[in-house]
Amino acid sequence: MNESYESAFQKLQTIISELESRDITLEDSINKYEEGLKLYKFCLSKLDEYEGRVKVLMQEGNDIVEKDFERQ
Repeated sequence: MNESYESAFQKLQTIISELESRDITLEDSINKYEEGLKLYKFCLSKLDEYEGRVKVLMQEGNDIVEKDFERQ
């Protein structure tokens, strides 16, 4: 998948809306679910990638140190 996080997330939101509308066939629902799952996994992997790149500046005594971001 060669797209941005924002684009994939927007597509995922559209799929969720379509699935919630219940105006689609069972076959289309399954196809949309599978596509949505791929987009969801892509978005998660991008967030993990971005999280690994984020650094936090923290003060320790009189020094400023750079540490990896830790999700809470």
